[in-house]
Amino acid sequence: MLKVALILAGVLVSLAEPSSVSLSRVHCDKNPKFFSTLNVTAVNSTITADIELLQALKAGFRGHVDVQLRLSNAKNFQSLVQSDTDYCELLSTLKDSLFRRWVKSVTKNSNFMENCPVPAGHYYLKAWHVDMGLVPSYLLSGDYRLRAFVYYGKYRTKKQLFLVQCIVEASMHNK
Repeated sequence: MLKVALILAGVLVSLAEPSSVSLSRVHCDKNPKFFSTLNVTAVNSTITADIELLQALKAGFRGHVDVQLRLSNAKNFQSLVQSDTDYCELLSTLKDSLFRRWVKSVTKNSNFMENCPVPAGHYYLKAWHVDMGLVPSYLLSGDYRLRAFVYYGKYRTKKQLFLVQCIVEASMHNK
């Protein structure tokens, strides 16, 4: 669900150590049939979210994530990595992976579910910041954009049912 977007957004908030990162944009859109409230903000390198889920998210919802980089003096973002995954299946099969450690990091400051289905209700994330030990040190300085698209069905087809999309943009400068 939104947890996938927030976890991966963490990659953009603090991409390498040591570094300086500044968020320039966080924006989320929601399907009003599933969410009455979806407020995500970033202040002082922390992310806060307030979410009201109207109906349960059953197994089978997917996340398509696109991480993009724009190097200094470039006009356009270039895609670094794209992934499309059944979120519930991915979460249930993980042991001690980097993704699992990101999930654990996010859930320390939230009431997000670590399993499926995700029941209707109120969810929050309070002043979450990225643990720098979870960030790959090989990433380059530049402007990053993460687009996380959560849906049911098959990506970019008529059978796709949009749930939520979040875009996070940040700049990173290695020291």
